[in-house]
Amino acid sequence: MPSLSPIQIALALEAGLNICGATLMLLFPRPILAYLSSAPSRTASDPNPSSVSPTTIQLLRWLAALVYGLTPQLLLALPSSRGARDKRWIVYITLGAGEGALIVMMLLQALLRQKGEGGLTRRALLGCVAGLTPFMVWRIYALGGRPEMLADSGAKRD
Repeated sequence: MPSLSPIQIALALEAGLNICGATLMLLFPRPILAYLSSAPSRTASDPNPSSVSPTTIQLLRWLAALVYGLTPQLLLALPSSRGARDKRWIVYITLGAGEGALIVMMLLQALLRQKGEGGLTRRALLGCVAGLTPFMVWRIYALGGRPEMLADSGAKRD
């Protein structure tokens, strides 16, 4: 059985985490949103799932669908093949661009957030940034610092 390269491990791990996270968002949107969000009359120590709006639940489920939709790209870039490097480059550039935009938006929202304002709490926004940052750092490292990692040394020749 061939061993997996570091890039293949990273792709498989990210795909697995995406599937788990999206499944949780799909099945348990209300408690997730109650934990992450705040209403002006609520405190972080007293999350109230009943105060989460149906629209917000729909949007979180759409986000889960989007995560499911992006995950196959990671899986398609997983196998060793002649075009593996190019597939991985495209996947990492595409996902990195989206993550970069999300990180900037979430940081701005966290910094500009007013006390008592509804929506995601500052802590939740910064937590989301902390969750996305390792993936972004890995992509920058793989694309800029070690691009040779994107090509397996044991790539099959067709």
